[in-house]
Formats: sequence, structure tokens, C-alpha cells
Amino acid sequence: MQALSTIKVAFRRAFVTSGFRPVLAAAGLCACGVTAGPSAPYEDFIRETNVWVRGALTVHSLTVGPLAANCYVVADPQKNALVIDPGACPSSLQRYIAAQGLRPLAYVLTHSHLDHLSALDELVAALPADVALHPEENDWAFCEKNAWLPAYPRTREVPVARPLRHQQSCTDGGLRYTVIHTPGHSPGSVCLWFPAEKVVFSGDTLFAGTVGRTDLHRSSPTALMRSLGAFLLMPTDTEIFAGHGSSTTVAAELSANPFLRDAPPQRAKKGDAE
Repeated sequence: MQALSTIKVAFRRAFVTSGFRPVLAAAGLCACGVTAGPSAPYEDFIRETNVWVRGALTVHSLTVGPLAANCYVVADPQKNALVIDPGACPSSLQRYIAAQGLRPLAYVLTHSHLDHLSALDELVAALPADVALHPEENDWAFCEKNAWLPAYPRTREVPVARPLRHQQSCTDGGLRYTVIHTPGHSPGSVCLWFPAEKVVFSGDTLFAGTVGRTDLHRSSPTALMRSLGAFLLMPTDTEIFAGHGSSTTVAAELSANPFLRDAPPQRAKKGDAE
């Protein structure tokens, strides 16, 4: 009960902290099904680009859309790539992928909120590859409420070739990673963990200093608190690439993030939360 009380207090603080507004706004739109468009005309451009090399991985972080979500293009030395959360700006993402000579092998969604998948249908049409999504996100991903014009039109339905499950081991080219089901922000939220490189892509489960909202349709603060325990099983120097904002580490979050400090340690069992 003490941990749940702490998470509620921390959420209230996060709501009034201006630094978290882009993240909170993104989640709030999905909950309400807002159809009114942004006040300014939408332009298809990448707002910020960063590239890191982590062991055998090259991580391209591309911040897109008015809600400033991070799309990650993760490549092996042969330029086979995963596109994680293509949330907006399909033309710009397509041009970037082509300019870098990358070959997408899969589009992997950490969850189905509009700012994480709105470019998916156009990218799949232009650069075909498998789509991977947890089954508990299927009903929201392509529904009519999952839109906010003009920046985030309703995503045309595409086949989900890879239903993701908890502790699923995946290999795409030289990319080897594990799917971790982390419900809370949404029921089918997942993180992608690359243990050899000590890198995890956390979607909207965990950010630098905070976590994703849980006052949304089908979200749960209790489930999120349990899900955060997965990060306690990782080495403390694991680098966290979040769905919004800057990267961080498990050590930094253990030191400064009240949510992770209060997360109950747990050892996931194979097949849990599938």
C-alpha cells in the first residue's frame, strides 16, 4: 500500500511539472480520442536526430511529430534494422532510412498510442517488413479514435505478422533482443531489451525521472508498478532509450526516479503476462 500511495503522489507532481507536458499530452490525446487538430499547420520533418554506437548496435534516435516522440532505428553492422515506434513524419523517416542505406527487417511497436505508430502504414507500404505488436494493443492501434489531425491521422490497418509475448527472444539479422511485457501505461506495452549491449527501449513505460501516464483508458498504476520491477533485474549500467525525452540509465533512475525506487523487485517467470 505504501508503494501505491507513493506512485499516486509522484503522478500528481508529474502532472504539474512543465518538463513532462509533451509526454502527458501524448497519452491524454489517446485517452480522449480528440479530433481537433493542432493550432499550427503540421509539417513532415524530423525535429532532432542523434546517433549512438553501443557495441554492435547503431541507434538512430529520430524525434518526430508535435508530441516529440522518439522513433528509433536500430541497425547491425550489415545495416539490417528495426524501426521502433514510427510515430509521425512518414516521408522524412523514409528518406532518412534510405539515405543511411538501412534495410528494415521489422517494425516493432512498444504500444499502440498514436504518437508511436502514425507513420506505420505508409512506411510499411514503402519499405515492406514485418509488423510486431503485443496482441492486447490490437483493438486500439487502428481504431478511429486513435487519431489527431492533421499530425496524426488514423493509421490504416496493416497485418501484424509478429504477435509479441513476454520473454520472447527475437533475432533479426545481427540484432538479438528480448521482449518484456510491461503493462500499465497500456495493457500491451512492451520494452525491447538487448542484453549483450546493455540497452533497453522502454517506450512510455519508463522515462528519465518519471513514467508513463496511468489515468488513461485501459491503463493501470498497479500494473505499471509491477512492470517497473523488470528494470531492477537489469545491470545498473543498462542504458534506457525512452519513448520521449533523453536517454538515461538504470543507475540514474534508481537514484533519482521515485517510481523505480519504489518498484517491487520481482523475478519474471517464463510465460508470465503473455
